[in-house]
Amino acid sequence: MKRVVIVAGETSGDLHGAALMRAMKEACPDLAFSGIGGSGMIAEGLTALRHMREMNFMGFVEVVRHLPFIMRTMKDLETHLDDISPDLVILIDYPGFNLKMLPRIKKRGIPVMYYISPQLWAWHTSRVKLIRKYVDRMVVLFEFERSFYEKYGIEADFVGHPLVGMVKATEDRDTLRQSLNAQSQPLVGLFPGSRSQEIERILPVMVDSVRYMREKMGSVRAAIGCAPEISDDIYESYTEGSDIDLVRGRTYELMTHADVNAVTSGTATIEAGICGTPMVVVYRTSPLTFAIGRRLVKLSYIGMINIIAGRMIVPELWQDDVNPEMLGERLMRLMSDSSLRNQIKGNLRLAVQKLGGPGAVVRAAGVALDMLDCGTESSNDLGDQA
Repeated sequence: MKRVVIVAGETSGDLHGAALMRAMKEACPDLAFSGIGGSGMIAEGLTALRHMREMNFMGFVEVVRHLPFIMRTMKDLETHLDDISPDLVILIDYPGFNLKMLPRIKKRGIPVMYYISPQLWAWHTSRVKLIRKYVDRMVVLFEFERSFYEKYGIEADFVGHPLVGMVKATEDRDTLRQSLNAQSQPLVGLFPGSRSQEIERILPVMVDSVRYMREKMGSVRAAIGCAPEISDDIYESYTEGSDIDLVRGRTYELMTHADVNAVTSGTATIEAGICGTPMVVVYRTSPLTFAIGRRLVKLSYIGMINIIAGRMIVPELWQDDVNPEMLGERLMRLMSDSSLRNQIKGNLRLAVQKLGGPGAVVRAAGVALDMLDCGTESSNDLGDQA
């Protein structure tokens, strides 16, 4: 039995961690996983020291407030490493926690695979020295990340993005829209993020932007793509009286079959980009966190789909510009301007081509199994699947 400790602290990390665990077990069933993750990873057999929902906070202010809990969790994870002596540790993004764990893991002589690079190319590039010193295999999702690490003498494994091939609607347009009573009405998809803090800051603006559009256009339907770790009660506390539907378990269907989407910055912009529907990217955080971030971040765009494209292919609203009138106006323009819609759809297709072909998870699992020395047969099987 090979023991693997795996750590993910965000909803997207749980999605990718669960897929990675599944691919590894298919090729090498004799694996035991423990660590930190969410419902998806637990369903794949993770013995969780902490549920991801306890770790899912964001922003400088929020991190400072949770420092005692973070330090206690690090100590508990160190104790777990000593108790089971794992054969491999896999860290998934979540840099505020995982980068601090690196020296603690390596001093125990445990191999480390870092899957999904922190955005060191965007800010705090000096942290790349931690990757060079403590990470045995860096597995990245974007070609430009491999080039970035090469500049610092780090050979990274580019596997492509695991969402390619995973993101697809399994329900047709008519079925989805009929279930939302939107057969003949414009349909707006709302994706306010996967953290309670994001939802608190962004969902009220999204809801009010729907009211604004209804005042201007008349009948408009809207639905929220719900994050798996967020309860309906939280969404309903903001949507009461708005006639906005909650869609759970059909996120990609809503992203694909809506006329336009409002998407909180993050992995969801890549998912929406793959779905191909025009979107407005929104980002809003605490004033202090935003002020600090503006001084540190070296990017012109905040939406990952724009970063991948290398230019602004979908509109973005930041901070104070995230208000009902500005968001509503941009969504209405995307719905009414057919030339702009077609241009955005074409640019999204080009951006998605940069994500690599299907099979990224299988390729990443092959790297992990090589590190575990699970045998060339398992690795070859994975290569064939990819």
